[in-house]
Amino acid sequence: MNRSATRPHRKGSEEGVALILAITTVAILSVMLADMHETTGTAFAVSTSQRDALQAEYMAKSALNLTRLLIAKEPEVRRFIDPLYRGATGGPAPQLPVWNFVNELLAPFCTPEDQRDTLMQLGIDFGDTVGFDDLPGECHVIAVSENGKVNVNDPLFLDGERARNNVATQLFSLTGGQLPESPYDALFTTEDETGTLTTRIDLITAVIDWWDRDIQRTDFDPGAGATRTGGTGTEDDSLYQLYDTPYRNKNAPFDSIQELRLVRGFNDDFWATFVEPIPNDPASRIMTIYASGLININEASAQVLLGRICSYAPEVSLCTDPLEGLKFTQILTTVRQLIPIPLFGRPTDLIDFVEGKGTEKGLYSMLTGFLGEESELVFVPI
Repeated sequence: MNRSATRPHRKGSEEGVALILAITTVAILSVMLADMHETTGTAFAVSTSQRDALQAEYMAKSALNLTRLLIAKEPEVRRFIDPLYRGATGGPAPQLPVWNFVNELLAPFCTPEDQRDTLMQLGIDFGDTVGFDDLPGECHVIAVSENGKVNVNDPLFLDGERARNNVATQLFSLTGGQLPESPYDALFTTEDETGTLTTRIDLITAVIDWWDRDIQRTDFDPGAGATRTGGTGTEDDSLYQLYDTPYRNKNAPFDSIQELRLVRGFNDDFWATFVEPIPNDPASRIMTIYASGLININEASAQVLLGRICSYAPEVSLCTDPLEGLKFTQILTTVRQLIPIPLFGRPTDLIDFVEGKGTEKGLYSMLTGFLGEESELVFVPI
């Protein structure tokens, strides 16, 4: 009797164990499936990201190489334009800023599907060209002439005292140091958020001390237009040692424009005034760390050219009279808007323009003919 009574109980226990095993198996398989799905999804996302990054990298390299090719062809373009330029100005054509039009000129190579109809109308067929169908993305090129800006880095073409003097005098004149009352004086007479006052001379010498090779502090005498080292001790006792996270002068050239943020005086106000007036716009930059130390007078802004002139002739009225400086920058900016071609074929053309000299077909004569003979364009004798 007892055996027959316990048989149904054993059967029910076995069924309960089987159900538990089935549920456990399903749970384990669910976890494994979820983990496999997550792993597969992550691997797919990573591979897709790597694929897109690789495609973007090589599209960028292609755009860079095409830009270099276009700039290398500038002499051939100049020879074609030279007769027209000579007829208009009487002088040879200077270097043409082909890099300003690089994005438009490279559009057929960067976005051929958008340009195909236009190219077909011009008789250019990309249909049989290998590598121009179904591009994975687009490339947009912004090319900027760094030699049109004031270089605050160790100049490529200068060394030693000449390099320090070149940077110091340009920075001093650019920031209005030669003016009796400069509109930029407030930047150098107000303490920053840390309570530190950085004068114009402090900023100039701090820039030079950052990249020069020695460990002696640099002194700058604006009156003599010269620098010297070792006059006020070593760089080791600089302001940077007082910060919460102290650091030392690099004593090597700048590697990026953002590295200027580490230099004394390069706060937000100074940055917005002299380094990059329009955020994230390389074309608006007034300073650079990539140039050779020379200035391309056709690419430099009127503000940069005024600073360059005053670094060589700080005593002339153009550099000591704010109204004369404003007159120069406004007229030159207006001229460039009216005549969108390189204005100066030779360095002396800029001096002739400032002094009101030049040939019959020169820029000065062209302007007086356009504005009227009674227009006063003469700024200073240099």
